[in-house]
Amino acid sequence: MSALQPHAAADVPRLLRAAQEGGLRRLMAVLHRSIEAEVGLFDLDGSVLATAPGRALWDYEHVLAAREAPGEAGIVVLTVELHHEAVSLLAAREPGDKRYLVDVAAEIVALEIGRLRAGQQVRRELAADVLDDIIENRLSGREARERMTGIGLDSNRPHRVLLGRSRTSSPRLLKIPWAIHALMSNRPDPFVRVVRGEDIVMVIPDDPMVGRIAGTLLQHVADLGPDARVGVSLPHVGASGLRVGYHEARAALCQGTGVQYPRRIDLSQLLVITNEALPLGDFARQFLGPLLDYDRRHGGSLVETLHVYLDTDRVAGETADRLFVHRNTLRYRLRQIEELLGMGIESSWSITNLSLALAALEEDSTSPEPARSLRP
Repeated sequence: MSALQPHAAADVPRLLRAAQEGGLRRLMAVLHRSIEAEVGLFDLDGSVLATAPGRALWDYEHVLAAREAPGEAGIVVLTVELHHEAVSLLAAREPGDKRYLVDVAAEIVALEIGRLRAGQQVRRELAADVLDDIIENRLSGREARERMTGIGLDSNRPHRVLLGRSRTSSPRLLKIPWAIHALMSNRPDPFVRVVRGEDIVMVIPDDPMVGRIAGTLLQHVADLGPDARVGVSLPHVGASGLRVGYHEARAALCQGTGVQYPRRIDLSQLLVITNEALPLGDFARQFLGPLLDYDRRHGGSLVETLHVYLDTDRVAGETADRLFVHRNTLRYRLRQIEELLGMGIESSWSITNLSLALAALEEDSTSPEPARSLRP
């Protein structure tokens, strides 16, 4: 800590005690009383973190100008640094002969932000462990739901997975921006944000802000290195939805730089672009979801019809015979299948993906462990 003037014996302990007992807001209040001047603490985007007195008004542009030209505007502005990284600005109006206390307060602010960050880092590491276990399918359904709740994710609400990547070293990825407002209130990050491999992974609720959040993430990874890109998944529910969303976002990353959204699930492409275990059962349920829902609600047999149709190499007569239905009934079912899936079922792409989905669904239903992952 900086060298102190002799009469600081009472003031400095008060500042330290204020930070320990009431955090940064309390520290600003005690600093204001100690130097008898208005003080303000700001994040680097210009948001006011704390002021004292509370009614004090600050113009962030003036604060920035005073930092560049110390003393000209009657404002002292200090850049608060933590591990050689600027984290906030501390400003004081005409602190007089107790200017040194502003320096002391800046150092205390850095220590307090460091303490808060350490706690937040523990929460991020927990979230990373939970997401890793879910993506690798190491948890039962109930345990996955409970652990999602533990990191602030509602398993009944649709979420999207965002992956951000650029050509940069792994240590630089760890510089995920910290929300100081959340730190000061001891709240978790507004969104789950972790580093997994070479990607920044975010899990966010599905709402109209998705595009804006993806753009912010893109800017961050672009600041870290070239070839910046962000993949955004479709919205999915639950732990299986997070697994599917993660791989959807990875597939979207392969489409190019910028913000990329997934096209229709392409199981064959996913098998090619990754050498990881894929949750094909989960993908199959997403891919065939409209048919599964229809059969469940109406006691139908569209999934069985599709399976037999592909198994007979799309020979209508043989399919109708094996299903014990009239050919007109078969044609009607096939039209229903196409309408519900929103795709034709005669192209090579459709045949490949539908066959993979049906095989994965069958494998999944006979496995002793649900939602089994298959290696390509």
